[in-house]
Amino acid sequence: MDNNNTVQDMFFRQLIDHSEDFILAMGLDGLITYSSPSFQKMLGLPSEELIERHGSSHVFEQDRERFLQSISQLIEDHKPFTLEYRYQLNDGTLLWVEGKACLIKDGGVPTGIGIISRDISPYKSVEEHLVRMAYYDALTGLPNRRLFHDRYNQSLLLAKRYQRKLAVFYLDLDDFKAINDNYGHAVGDELLQKVAARLLHCVRDPDTVSRLGGDEFVILLQQFEMPEDIDKVAHRVIQALSNRFVIGQHEISITCSMGAALYPQDGSGEDLIQSADNAMYQAKKHGKHYSEF
Repeated sequence: MDNNNTVQDMFFRQLIDHSEDFILAMGLDGLITYSSPSFQKMLGLPSEELIERHGSSHVFEQDRERFLQSISQLIEDHKPFTLEYRYQLNDGTLLWVEGKACLIKDGGVPTGIGIISRDISPYKSVEEHLVRMAYYDALTGLPNRRLFHDRYNQSLLLAKRYQRKLAVFYLDLDDFKAINDNYGHAVGDELLQKVAARLLHCVRDPDTVSRLGGDEFVILLQQFEMPEDIDKVAHRVIQALSNRFVIGQHEISITCSMGAALYPQDGSGEDLIQSADNAMYQAKKHGKHYSEF
């Protein structure tokens, strides 16, 4: 019987040692008691440097709290869990894994935690690519119409709840068709890319610049204090786009027409967006550049 147990132990040890899955054992205090060769190879660390480290020490910072909460819940209710999270490797690379964890028991008494995880980075890359296709403009990399409306609706809810202000800018490039006609669509596409880059430099991190299609862009400004702040952004945009664009052998000058609408005074929901759109057409009708609804 003892010999059978020894053979069985050797079999399972060899199975673990040759597995491509990342296998980790931790005490109930979260400290590592065993790491498989594949886990050591992933982190680029020998076993002796991992023993007695906390099992979350190499989990990416933004995922660490979820990982620790799942471990605590496992100890509390004894129910295995499956969790997607990232390890941060020594070179800074992030590796997505799907980890499955359960309690290790001796005679029914929990003595530790076992985690088997596998690399799911290729699947995550495909997933992220599909998300970008669904929510981002392929030409400029800016949020598309769908993502803009998602962010706008979320921002509007927060503005209503916390009595904040927000503003929407609508803008398009004047006589953009002439650019395509005179220089070709390849130059026109590159011009749109450069316009997008300049617009991003005119706003803050919480704000959103989106391309709706063609030469039409929309900007969502959040949490500004004074109406004058809207004018400052508008003039930054006009100034940024008034500087010449150099594309290949061509130097191209453009202007834009832009309109703004402010929440709550100019409306809410689709009404606010329509107000900004109307203001843009008023600007185009009266000599272009900028108009506030």
